[in-house]
Formats: sequence, structure tokens, C-alpha cells
Amino acid sequence: MRITLFFLLLFGLHSMLLAQEELIELNDEPIEFEADGFYIKRVTDSRSNKDSIGFAQKGVFKKDKVPARFKDGLEPAIYNFLKENFRQDFSGVPVVMYVNYLHVSETMGVPITGTADIKLEFLREKDGSVGRLYESEAFVEKPALNVTKTHEQRIREVIATCLESFNESDWKTIEPVYFKEGDKN
Repeated sequence: MRITLFFLLLFGLHSMLLAQEELIELNDEPIEFEADGFYIKRVTDSRSNKDSIGFAQKGVFKKDKVPARFKDGLEPAIYNFLKENFRQDFSGVPVVMYVNYLHVSETMGVPITGTADIKLEFLREKDGSVGRLYESEAFVEKPALNVTKTHEQRIREVIATCLESFNESDWKTIEPVYFKEGDKN
């Protein structure tokens, strides 16, 4: 009887672990530079698969992959992080940030490493349309003792890298071709 109960509990615990997900919240950590003539008006999730942002590994031996998601969704998570942690020029140009790709993952090797990979577009709005100013992407891979808990650090790092790349680009000199947002390719 005890052995049966033990295996039922063990199987139930294993099933619960498989059903979990990793919810990510971006911590308040100021971005070290300030916006030069722009502010992020809106963040748009333009990824084809909006179900998750990658995976985390759970379980006793980190064998179970579970989906990683932002606690409150991608758009509010990134927008609120930037609003609180990025010094923006609210008298400048309003910019829409499209998140075209974001993926976090973990390796099984030693040392265990976590990765974050992102592709962003920065767009300007005009008369109900948007025009592409700049595209940027960043990738980071770092080891950590608790890789799952440090996904948010890597996400913040790749966002800051792309923002800095945009900030230092010649985006102010670009006259974009405008299109309706639903027509975005």
C-alpha cells in the first residue's frame, strides 16, 4: 500500500512539473544610456508564435522543458520595463517597437548556460501608418548557477543592446516608407 501511494505521489508530482510554465518578470534595473530624441510610444508583439518566449528546464535533473512566458504578457512587460528603467525624451519622436522574435533557452551541458535572442524593429507613426526606421538584433549566452531565474537578466540585456544600437544609428535621417500596420510583412 505504501509503495503504491509513493509511486502515485511521484507520478503526480512528475505530471505537475510537466504542466508547469516559467513566468518571467523583468526586474527594475536602469538602462545605462538615455534616448536621443525619441521615446517608445508602444511595444507591439509581431511574433508569429505568441504562445511563449522559449523554454526553461524544470525537474530534479532539469529534464522537463516548460514554456517560458512573461507574467503579464510580452507587450506590457517590455513597455512597463522601458517606462520605468529607460530615460526617454518625451518631447522627441514617438517610436513603436516591434518585437519580431524573442527566444530564451537553456543548455544541458556543463556549465549550464542560458540564452536570449531578440529581433526588433523601430518604426515611426504618421497619419495612421507606420514606417520602418531601423532593425536590430542581439544574442547573449551566459552561464549561471540558476539559469532559469536569470532569463530576465538576459532579456533585459538584449533589449538594451538593441535600443543602444538604434539610439546610435542614423535613424533621424531616414525618411521611411509608410504602410498600414495590418499590411506589415
